[in-house]
Amino acid sequence: MRFVTIKNYDNEDVAINVSNIASIKNIGRFVTICMSGDIPITTQFTDIAAAVDYVQRAPSISLATRTP
Repeated sequence: MRFVTIKNYDNEDVAINVSNIASIKNIGRFVTICMSGDIPITTQFTDIAAAVDYVQRAPSISLATRTP
């Protein structure tokens, strides 16, 4: 799994698994990332090309594992 972070429309950080992106599309005036089996994420991207470029080039984030 490869996770990247984006800012949603409300300026909150969201980590997304890029393997689960079903589509990136305009809904109204917003660029939205549609995830498999989840609600669409409204983003701050200005166009689809910018969103695709970011997802392809963004650094991956690591999720720390905790041991009890």
